[in-house]
Amino acid sequence: MVALCFFTVDAGAGTSTPVLSESAEVTMLTSSPGEELYSIFGHSALRVDDPENNIDKVYNYGTFDFDTPNFYLKFARGQLMYMLSVTSYRLYELEYRMEGRAVYEQVLDLSKQEKQRIFEFLEENALPENRYYQYDFFYDNCATRIRDIIDDLFLVQWYEDSYETTSRTFRDLLEPYLEKMPWNKFGIDIVLGLPSDKVATPYEYMFLPDEMYLAFASARMADGSPLVSEHRVLLEEELVRQPPHPLTPVLVCWLVFALGLFSMVKRRVTRIFDMIFFSLLCINGLTIMFLWFASEHVATNSNMNLLWSLPTHVYFFYQYHFKKLNNFSRLYFRITLVISALFIFLWQWIPQDLNTAFFPLILLVFIKTISPALNVDLTGMINTVFSGKKTKGRLS
Repeated sequence: MVALCFFTVDAGAGTSTPVLSESAEVTMLTSSPGEELYSIFGHSALRVDDPENNIDKVYNYGTFDFDTPNFYLKFARGQLMYMLSVTSYRLYELEYRMEGRAVYEQVLDLSKQEKQRIFEFLEENALPENRYYQYDFFYDNCATRIRDIIDDLFLVQWYEDSYETTSRTFRDLLEPYLEKMPWNKFGIDIVLGLPSDKVATPYEYMFLPDEMYLAFASARMADGSPLVSEHRVLLEEELVRQPPHPLTPVLVCWLVFALGLFSMVKRRVTRIFDMIFFSLLCINGLTIMFLWFASEHVATNSNMNLLWSLPTHVYFFYQYHFKKLNNFSRLYFRITLVISALFIFLWQWIPQDLNTAFFPLILLVFIKTISPALNVDLTGMINTVFSGKKTKGRLS
């Protein structure tokens, strides 16, 4: 799964915590989305700025170590430990200035004692023995960690969004960030399962830095005073965002569908196409299974995409093309035919929100399954239409 927030500069925390001065500020930093996959949802961090004590630190819960043994396997399995890193604001700003991303600052309206409590908590949390935590895409990331600190240390009244006219799922909340990145959306929609289609509460919206910025802006302390006393723009956005590539997943998948139909003109061509197409579905299905059953990522569980992208397809289509089908194989294809038909005809009512680019692929699975499921020589029939030669209408 892709990390919501990412930042590579790390510095160890000190062993003693200075006493902040009266002029010290504790602020939340919200950075605009970037163009890299790891940065497309933005970033949140906490800043402690005390000019009198020459302190200006940024605390970042979105860091992981690329040198971790078996890094990619742990990342895929959801076992990669994230950590709180500490850097100077100067380096933090330099990173985002180089990327052309905006940085917004919200000054928390806290007493000197409350600022000190947060500072001491962050310094303690940044110690080597405390800094690591188990990351979760929706429930425990760089944004929710900050929300939870404020929620645990103070009595905060979070807003209830009175402007909501429709409920939003976690997947809905991701949509605006992926609107101009159709291939990223395509990949994310493949791996995210039913947990992503759970309706989120306004409190849960805060897994996204932008949503947390809005929540902090309207939040109140126990005495009714605003949580945020001032808003600042530290960096204006200078990133020139690229338009989406014209070769979208929807277009490509319909082209695959057309090639699949065209392949049925010749029996040899359809065999080649089917082995390539269903091998790719097999790889996709194995990835979905791995993320569902061998990963601790909650968001990738119960993924209905597995029903049309079964890894077993490649084996049974090999049986169909190169060996005589037995009753069990025929039953498999009939079940596949029914499942594909249900996906097609109940598309709008399926509980998992499916990417529209999946439709032509599922439709192609349905068409390719007709011949072995119903013992109909569909390829022969199509060949007859184009060649004018007679052929048998049923498979031997």
